[in-house]
Amino acid sequence: MSNNHVLQALIFIQNWGEESGVMEFLKGNSHAISIFHVMGRYSYIIDSNFDDKEQLSDWINQIKSLKLAAGIPAVISMQTQKVIDVFKQKGKFDLKDYKDLTDRFHFFMLIDNPHHDDKLIELLKKMRIVHSILHIQGASSFIVEVITESYDSYKQLLGKTKTLKSIQHIETLEVISVKKYRNQVIDKGGRLSYPQTDIRELYTL
Repeated sequence: MSNNHVLQALIFIQNWGEESGVMEFLKGNSHAISIFHVMGRYSYIIDSNFDDKEQLSDWINQIKSLKLAAGIPAVISMQTQKVIDVFKQKGKFDLKDYKDLTDRFHFFMLIDNPHHDDKLIELLKKMRIVHSILHIQGASSFIVEVITESYDSYKQLLGKTKTLKSIQHIETLEVISVKKYRNQVIDKGGRLSYPQTDIRELYTL
């Protein structure tokens, strides 16, 4: 769900790997609602929310202050994209549902579409394999979550999307794993748990 009184953002992080301390920080952090480990030029996509820009700035500084054992910053780069609107969103869905998707293909599409959004949104909403559509502010116009049993169906979606002349660029990030989803993680005992509960229960993905 979303709330106009809260700053909701997607944070794209590139770091040095699992042992950098970044994941430990994010899993227990109440601002990081969901964490997707992805392949591509980013390591993680984080669905997050904050009371205001100042709180976001403080949080970014916390991330940047994380260091490797050698003393160098754990995070190579960060990019923040504000969530403007949510056009499609999964309903009842939790971390266990993601863990059960081992035989599915799971992607995020970053789409740069400077104008004529209506045609793109209409196309995406019709596609069964599209589970989330977010309008974002920043380097991309939209982020789209795709879950499918067949890679061919994703290629069909990609082909249909590319027929729209308004689209400038499409980047695909394949999901390796979901580390946290809507504040839920899997603990060391393999159980679903909530290390931090955000009473606002706000999420966009």
